[in-house]
Amino acid sequence: MGAGALLVSLSGCLATRNWVDAQLQPINGRIDNTDAKADRALVGLQNLHLERKLVLDSANGPTFKFGSADLSDNAKRQIAGFIEDLQGSGESASAPGRVFVVAGYTDNVGAESYNYALGQRRAESVAGYLVGREGVEPTQLQVVSYGENKPVADNSTARGRRTNRRVEILVYQEKITAGG
Repeated sequence: MGAGALLVSLSGCLATRNWVDAQLQPINGRIDNTDAKADRALVGLQNLHLERKLVLDSANGPTFKFGSADLSDNAKRQIAGFIEDLQGSGESASAPGRVFVVAGYTDNVGAESYNYALGQRRAESVAGYLVGREGVEPTQLQVVSYGENKPVADNSTARGRRTNRRVEILVYQEKITAGG
């Protein structure tokens, strides 16, 4: 009797492959749609090339106070000089086809979630300065945080941690292709 009851109770938990496929169909459709969107975005990125890059770190003096997202005067000067150089080519900072990626990074001291949020706040602070003070169009900005996940130096030393605490401004320009 015990084995029969076990068999009956198990049969209620069994699902057929067709039932599982039917349940997953709406999800698979969304995944396919998401993959198509990602593919279109990648095609768009293939038409961009890195034009300029500025790394805001402590190499040229402090850019952020410890644990803060407030830009220092030094950081503001570096950004202003970077934008001036960009405009030196006779184009405005917001020239058509230009994309600014502002990426925030931290060292590995503290919780990973805190570092991610701090990197995001710092990147947003730089992006806000680019829009408010330097005239960059908000639609040309992408802001991202990598937190502690992409170190460029050894986090076991004070110098390495200082180097890893940075914000990068990457300026991409749309490629001009013949016959496009």
